[in-house]
Amino acid sequence: MKFGLTFLLLAIILLCLAGCGTTNQSFDVLFNRISSQIEIAQKAEADKFANTEFEDAKSLLDGAKSAPKSKQKEILAKRAYAEARLAEAIAKQMKAENEAVQLEAELKTIEENANKIRLERQTVENELNQLLNQSDTNNSTQK
Repeated sequence: MKFGLTFLLLAIILLCLAGCGTTNQSFDVLFNRISSQIEIAQKAEADKFANTEFEDAKSLLDGAKSAPKSKQKEILAKRAYAEARLAEAIAKQMKAENEAVQLEAELKTIEENANKIRLERQTVENELNQLLNQSDTNNSTQK
């Protein structure tokens, strides 16, 4: 009976230790995933376009790493990941909007140039028509 109880306690202790190792390993994987997302956000220039969210993500990750309880680690880690994704999305949106403004300005310039060329063409056509009319008039009077 004593042997069975000792064996049972030893099995429970081993399971707890294995569970803790798995949890720490799971957190390491989670933290690596968040760190990767923060790097992706930084490559999208989140530090420039979404600095608040980007810094929040980094702070939350640091908080998750130092949190004493697993539940706190998990909550802070999930928030850090979400903030990093948000920072990336905001940065991409801001860059796309800036690009759209630049393209609109370029389009306006191109349209203005096209209008100038159109007016120039009309002027040249009018001059040509006048010359043709003068030529026809001169040919008529010479005959």
